[in-house]
Amino acid sequence: MAMEYFQVNLPKTFLPFINRAKGQDIDAKVKVSLAIGMFAEKQVTLARAAELAEMPLEDFIDLLKSKNLPWMEYTEEHLQDDRQAISELMSSKEENDG
Repeated sequence: MAMEYFQVNLPKTFLPFINRAKGQDIDAKVKVSLAIGMFAEKQVTLARAAELAEMPLEDFIDLLKSKNLPWMEYTEEHLQDDRQAISELMSSKEENDG
């Protein structure tokens, strides 16, 4: 399936910032920057952001790390699971100590 494209016009004031981004050419740099932004805004998943940036997932994670951007999310569900596990461990320890 052929990929469809659209064109965006940006003021030249963006150019110095785009040139600092990772990528072979301006198009690649803009793709990576947009993918990072969409991931940071939680509009796309990590895997989808890497795909949009046309980068292997591992490379995209390394890029996020190099920019001190969190790539893994610790959700409320994770917190509840951890609290439950800690509670169970503490109960088990108290039973064994008692």
